[in-house]
Amino acid sequence: MRNGIKRGAILAGLVLVLAGCAGQMRFPVSQEAQDALADQNINVVRITTDNIGQYRTPNYRSNRAKATNPPGNPSPYTYRVGPGDELRVMVWSDPERTQAAGTGGSDTERGIIVNEQGQFFYPFVGAVRASGRSTSQIRADLTDQLRNFISDPQVEVSVLRFNAHQATVTGVVGAPGPVTITNVPQRLLDVLNKAGMTADGDLSNVLVRRKGAAHNVNLKAFIDHGDTRQNPIILPGDVVNVPPMRDNKIFTFGEIATQEIALETDVPVSLTEVLAEVGGIDRIRADSRGIFVFRRTPMTPEGFDVFQFNLHSATALVLATDFKMAPLDIVFVTNDPITRWNDTVGALVTPLTGLLQVRSIVDSN
Repeated sequence: MRNGIKRGAILAGLVLVLAGCAGQMRFPVSQEAQDALADQNINVVRITTDNIGQYRTPNYRSNRAKATNPPGNPSPYTYRVGPGDELRVMVWSDPERTQAAGTGGSDTERGIIVNEQGQFFYPFVGAVRASGRSTSQIRADLTDQLRNFISDPQVEVSVLRFNAHQATVTGVVGAPGPVTITNVPQRLLDVLNKAGMTADGDLSNVLVRRKGAAHNVNLKAFIDHGDTRQNPIILPGDVVNVPPMRDNKIFTFGEIATQEIALETDVPVSLTEVLAEVGGIDRIRADSRGIFVFRRTPMTPEGFDVFQFNLHSATALVLATDFKMAPLDIVFVTNDPITRWNDTVGALVTPLTGLLQVRSIVDSN
């Protein structure tokens, strides 16, 4: 019985010792130790005054971002009249005399409404097909038919009120709902500006559904870099969805407060601002040579880049201020060697004290 208690106490002590030794998170600080990481596709970049210009602004594409296939633009853009549109049709028979539907009073205000069959009535001509046609096509048709009644008729056709065509905006916008399509082409940015863009919407993954096909559009690429393909013209029946921003955050670990920090869509945040927001590094436990930013980039699809800052030098504070964060960055502050030694000794001493207490109990039995 006594031997069983002894073996159980010793085993429990060993478990405690191993648990204490394995509880530390760290990343190598020295160049020699970091060289061995290349085989794991881990690229360590020591940020200095010589290379900060290359890494100041992240060349970042989220690994969750979808490949884009923006819809094509009609050339030229032409508005097609539809049921519900109100037209102004004006006909001049000579310079001094006008015949028109909608030339004065309430007729001008009301206009001619295209009915559900896509037609409207015009005196002497009768039913005129309007749906699916441009105002130029309607004008040419009316001009041709009115020649039977008017010598050299001069005809003008325009849309007084646009009611026939809409697109729909959904998702993370200020005012989701229908958007009226007019004879003035509206691009994706125009439509979303009217709906009200928010910081919570992911402009890099806007979905445009058109005639049963789904198109992923990176509107942020147009805003940031002028990629016109990513700002398509919105057509009648399009459904535009702005998804919530899921990747626009960074994380902090190690000898620093563990936090998840949301990033503003259009406001770059520097490493210095991140460190200040979480209260700075632990000045007793942290190794100021080992301030790391872990980032997965298109250049390291199976690994990641690690940017190292040595805050032993005051110059590094300026470098950290110039260094802008990218979505899903991980800021890690490693612990000081003395801290690791103290933690290890503490982990050993605590279970050893427990073993001595167990031994005294065993010996007393």
